[in-house]
Amino acid sequence: MSDASVEVLLDDFENKDKWDLAGNGASKTHLTTFAEGAPSKTPGVYADGVAGADHRALVLLVREATADLEVELQAKPGQSFSIAGKLTVLNLWVRSPHASIQVSARLGGDQGETELVLGAVNATAEWRHLGHEPAEVIADAEILGLKIRLTEVVKREGEVMILLDDLTAQTAV
Repeated sequence: MSDASVEVLLDDFENKDKWDLAGNGASKTHLTTFAEGAPSKTPGVYADGVAGADHRALVLLVREATADLEVELQAKPGQSFSIAGKLTVLNLWVRSPHASIQVSARLGGDQGETELVLGAVNATAEWRHLGHEPAEVIADAEILGLKIRLTEVVKREGEVMILLDDLTAQTAV
């Protein structure tokens, strides 16, 4: 049996129609896409043969944003973000110029639901790579949602913009 790890693209966020909004900030949040993928990343060669279009990013526009506001992107019914095999790392690119944020993923599987904190980012105009390596093996999981919690808002008027790009999973067989 091989210990080789492969990376698969779960969503390149070219299309907002795969996600619904939930959480205490859902009513203040609008989803759209923006013609700016993460330019500093090197597109991966994914095991599923899909490299992603890398022309757009998913954008959350949050009105009247405050610290501790949470918005969850929930996979729409019938939309599958399945991770076959043993999850070794879950990765996401984010850019949040107007607020410091913490991002986590909600996963479902045979062991029930679990939440993985992918990381935190201070407000910055630069793209940041977040990732989490689970301490315990999670096999054949499914991404149920992504939670974005604002920890500090630096923009005081207008909308806070948060961009997401390339959700990937590294797996071992």
